[in-house]
Amino acid sequence: MKICHSIQKPFVPAKLALCITSALALGGLSGQAIAGCSYTTTVQLFCDNTTIYHYGNPLGGDGRDYRGFDEVRIDTTFDGTTAGLTGWGVYIDSTGYKFKNLVINTTGSAADGIHSKNAGGKLVADNIYITAAGSSADGINIGRELQADYSIVEVTGNVTVDADNGMGLRANASANKDNAKSAIIIHGDADIVTRGPGGANTGYGIYAGRDPAQFTGTAKGDASITVNGTASVTTSGRNAHAIYVARKGLINLNNVDLKTTGATAHGVYAYSTTDSATANLGGDSKIQVTDSGAYAIYAYGSQALVRSWDYATDSAGSGVYDIEGNLRAYYGGTMDLRMEEGSRFVGKTDSSQQNSNANYHGTLDLNIKGQNSEWTMTGTSVLSNLTLNQSTLRYIADGVSRDDPNTFKTLTVMGDYIGTDALLIMNTVLEGNDSLTDKLIVKGDTSGNTHVGINNIGGMGELTVDGIEIVEVEGSSDGIFTKFGRIVAGGYDYDVVKKASNWYLTSQLSPVDPEPEPEPEPEPEPQPEPQPEPEPDPVDPVDPPAPGPGEHQYRPEFGSYLANNYAANTLFITRLHDRLGETQYTDMLTGEQKVTSMWMRNVGGHTRFTDGSNQLKTQANRYVLQMGGDLAQWSRDGLERWHLGAMAGYANQKSKTHNTRNGYASRGHVNGYSVGLYATWYANEADKTGTYLDSWILYNWFDNTVNGDRLASEKYKSDGITASVEGGYTFLLGESERTRYWIQPKAQAIWMDVQADSHRESNGTQVKDKTNGNLMTRLGVRAYMKGHHVIDAGKDREFQPFVEVNWIHNTNNQAVQMGAVRDEISGTKNIGEVKVGVEGQINPRLQVWGNVAQQVGDNSYSDTSAVLGVKYSF
Repeated sequence: MKICHSIQKPFVPAKLALCITSALALGGLSGQAIAGCSYTTTVQLFCDNTTIYHYGNPLGGDGRDYRGFDEVRIDTTFDGTTAGLTGWGVYIDSTGYKFKNLVINTTGSAADGIHSKNAGGKLVADNIYITAAGSSADGINIGRELQADYSIVEVTGNVTVDADNGMGLRANASANKDNAKSAIIIHGDADIVTRGPGGANTGYGIYAGRDPAQFTGTAKGDASITVNGTASVTTSGRNAHAIYVARKGLINLNNVDLKTTGATAHGVYAYSTTDSATANLGGDSKIQVTDSGAYAIYAYGSQALVRSWDYATDSAGSGVYDIEGNLRAYYGGTMDLRMEEGSRFVGKTDSSQQNSNANYHGTLDLNIKGQNSEWTMTGTSVLSNLTLNQSTLRYIADGVSRDDPNTFKTLTVMGDYIGTDALLIMNTVLEGNDSLTDKLIVKGDTSGNTHVGINNIGGMGELTVDGIEIVEVEGSSDGIFTKFGRIVAGGYDYDVVKKASNWYLTSQLSPVDPEPEPEPEPEPEPQPEPQPEPEPDPVDPVDPPAPGPGEHQYRPEFGSYLANNYAANTLFITRLHDRLGETQYTDMLTGEQKVTSMWMRNVGGHTRFTDGSNQLKTQANRYVLQMGGDLAQWSRDGLERWHLGAMAGYANQKSKTHNTRNGYASRGHVNGYSVGLYATWYANEADKTGTYLDSWILYNWFDNTVNGDRLASEKYKSDGITASVEGGYTFLLGESERTRYWIQPKAQAIWMDVQADSHRESNGTQVKDKTNGNLMTRLGVRAYMKGHHVIDAGKDREFQPFVEVNWIHNTNNQAVQMGAVRDEISGTKNIGEVKVGVEGQINPRLQVWGNVAQQVGDNSYSDTSAVLGVKYSF
């Protein structure tokens, strides 16, 4: 009786249609008709509501061989509990079966696709495809009540199981016969999907061990499941473990891809307190669990073991792991995982070894290898031994609050820690000694070398004395911990230093002990007879003073911020002669003395300064281009002269700051523009002596960059006003035939208020400009001679060499605050300056000038500049 359409070659499981049947037992396979089954060709045999069952014909006697059909398909709709044989697809009962492609669809309670009980037997197939729907309807369920030597299902190809409220693969350890073996062996891949809660007869993806409905009592036989290809298991439901190995169970897996959805649904679960329960993970493992109480891997009980193991060679193995979920070993359970290059573990560990009851302690060892391997630790963890070989342990920072100690995490290694070019990335509030921080505690020994990177969680940077403890070692502390990159907060750099057996973060500079010079052997001298000393009066004991803070490490970025801010306020400041050169000429047409012009000046300069800590040395190079010209000019009496003009400029500066104590460096860059007005008044008395007044005001704006060693680039803006008032008086000292000699005392006051925007660095440090304006004053005198060479007589060509000395005073030093730490430029309060140069008129329309100046202040402050200017008169 034909029920379904044939599936033509090649075999495509997805194209199968559901067939509905009534159950009979097959006594044999002969002729062209089989009760409950039909076929028209050798392509496909359909069995309608029929369990394939034959008793007493094991494989040793060729068994029941269905390989004459490319596909055998069995569909049943009866319950396995009430209808007995009629609910299962294939029943193994002291029988052997051979299939090519076996396709089974069952619907009903306990309607297993393949089932064996007490008599055992063996089924061999090329590929198996099972869909089972019903409470405790398993894909493959063998070995229950086994009294024979073995019950085996072996598949040379692949197995696919979709079980709704049942298990995927289930091998039960016999309670009836010693050494009886229940085994499922899959040489290809296994693709298992289950839906429904895990329990005595439901929900698990792959299960091996004592029948979960009979946890008590004796397990005499053994149960094993081996998948040589990839085991892909997806479960959904509470307690629905993807892999579950129990008493006398053994599960060998090569590559796994496990995903569970449901509370307490573990990825790999090994449970046994009396008989061995072992899960061997021989290759790559991908495990994802999503709901509360679910562990990616859980070993419970003294006989429970989950390990990285090559079951083919029966030796320790390893693989690439991708785990999202927690690991736990409890009540004597053991877990030993060896993760290769490219592994990823996101979760926490619990070996239960901090429980006050030693009976609950487990063993959990992790060995993580490879530069691209990382453990992202999501919560406080405990494990037995940890080896990081070029790999990273990252304490997750999500949700960390600087004020809540419960958000920081501690990893406790109850045994030994080995680091080989390892990296720890921890979270710390980088402030004083008692700052909150993640931590590593090693109860045993440490060895190897480990780098430590720190994420600053809102720390403002503070002085430390003892430091912030990040690694505590109770055993032999031979491991070396060094900082990875820069560790910065506020204005301080932090180092990782060892004190006794532990490791600390400290902003103090680590002292370097000089090599002692050898001392000559002293020659013995005759000793005088000792005289008794009078006994001193008793004194009260005095406690030694507590150690105070030493010298702390200032960040070189201080120097870059200071250099940028100082430049923003000084790049465009001018003096009358800097801006205009020689300002008088005679109109060629009228003979009237006038001043109207366009001018340009170029400035190059080099500045050196130190900071207030005397740790930072900064050098800067600058370039300035300014242009301007008169907008109006007038005179009220023919002698005095007024000028009103406009000017604009572009400038940039690059600086480098070096910390002389720790070697770190930072680079600053500022570039910007200015626009403004100037006004000048000359008394211009008949003998060319007299008073002048000059003033200007500028609006300045800049883009700033700071690049610290191994830190992100920081960018911010600054803008503000600078303004000046200058006055002087010119005295004629004497004259000769072609030369006059002059002296000009002068004074200038400049208000500087270019402010940098408040800026938060990528590491969290708040940077503020703390100068709050500065008044620069200058008192000086200029001596010059004005004349021409005899060969220039009558050519309107004159030159004016000069020398000038000035005293410059600043009411405020440029200052910057980083976090809670303030620093400033040192040596600019009082500056001495010497300037020499020449100003000249090439012809009545063209004038040029140039000079060099040297400034010197305290604490190694210096500035060297050169100016070249040109003015064309109209």
